[in-house]
Amino acid sequence: MVDFVARDNRPGSVRSYAFDPLRWWRWLRVVQVEWDRATSAEVRDFVLWLRIATKPRTSARTQSAAIAGTTNTITKKPYLDDLYKPRTIRHSNAVIRSFYEFWIESGSGPLVNPVPLARSVRRRPHAHHNPLDPYGGEGRLRYNPKVPRRRPRQMPDERWNELFAALRSNRDRAILALGISNAVRASELLGVRGVDVDWGDQLVRVERKGSPRRCRLPTP
Repeated sequence: MVDFVARDNRPGSVRSYAFDPLRWWRWLRVVQVEWDRATSAEVRDFVLWLRIATKPRTSARTQSAAIAGTTNTITKKPYLDDLYKPRTIRHSNAVIRSFYEFWIESGSGPLVNPVPLARSVRRRPHAHHNPLDPYGGEGRLRYNPKVPRRRPRQMPDERWNELFAALRSNRDRAILALGISNAVRASELLGVRGVDVDWGDQLVRVERKGSPRRCRLPTP
């Protein structure tokens, strides 16, 4: 993780990427396989386990137990349950493959990366790629689960009118309008201070995900 931190990644990204090798390390300890002896068979079994495993929790659900795994009828946002989602598994596979690539490059790891690519036996990878365009990646990982297509999340206009009418001051309405008009993430919006808002030019300065740099976004 020292190399990952040296690449100027944000603390949140470092924390997120650290959980995947930790989970993989614990799996290898259970199956009694050394990290540099792992093969694609262990990766396959690990992915199969993640599909049915329950995420560990420090405490049992209380108020959220009734809505876990359901979808908000107004915003269409799904509430997380205690299972690992396909995006989490894909993220885990990508991080583990990068972990082994680092050690293979340094000469201290195995000769073959245990997280294989899904290469077709019928055609050459990137056979129809335009050589003038950059490559989007080295290819899909073999054990990546398919991600279901997301339904667009939105609220009806009547709900927005009810929400604005329920606010008690124009200040609160301005703060809400600022948050929904520039499409920033919730975590980015929570870090906004008063000095970050340029009301005259209608700009807001936020710290974007994955980068410590702050940029200005238009807020119509």
